[in-house]
Amino acid sequence: MALAFVLGGAAVFAAMRTPNREDLPRFEQAAPPPVALPEPGDDQALPPNHPPVGTATAPAERDDAPALAWKVPPGWSEVASPSAMRLATYRVAASKGDAEGAEVSVIRAGGSTESNIDRWVHQFEGAGKPARTDKTVAGYKVTTVEVTGTFLGGGMMGGADPKPKADWSLLGAIVETPSSPYFFKMTGPAATVKAAREAFMAMLSAATKP
Repeated sequence: MALAFVLGGAAVFAAMRTPNREDLPRFEQAAPPPVALPEPGDDQALPPNHPPVGTATAPAERDDAPALAWKVPPGWSEVASPSAMRLATYRVAASKGDAEGAEVSVIRAGGSTESNIDRWVHQFEGAGKPARTDKTVAGYKVTTVEVTGTFLGGGMMGGADPKPKADWSLLGAIVETPSSPYFFKMTGPAATVKAAREAFMAMLSAATKP
């Protein structure tokens, strides 16, 4: 009777004993299959909104700090600009005999000097070859261009292209700074632009670095 009790207790103890790690069965876990990474530039394989894979290219740095300062000639009125691209817009009073005055816009943007001059010239019909001069202002190269003909449009009068206007002129100047160039453009009746030419050129000549 006593022997049976001892053997039974041993069996219960053995059943309750925590098995050793060595006693546990071993299971081999298969290694996960390798994940194929997309090749650089293979954006088609990426999830939506995932940034491109590959060598990142830093965006080009731009220096938009003011590079030129000028004074408004006496008699010119500064008005609200019709576009956020403009730095300033001025109105020049009409000369005697002209029904309307001229507008002067100042813009800082990109593009080469030649391409912008070509764009200005093509705003006129029958203008012929434009008159051009080169000078240096505040250490910057300045190219001026003068065109007279039938004005076909190009952002005058509150941003709306006007109807063709005969005997109109454009006096423009492109100031090439180390960053974006400045564009000064006066457009209006030929007589008014001619009368304001001296003030326009004086404003440019007196311009300085801030």
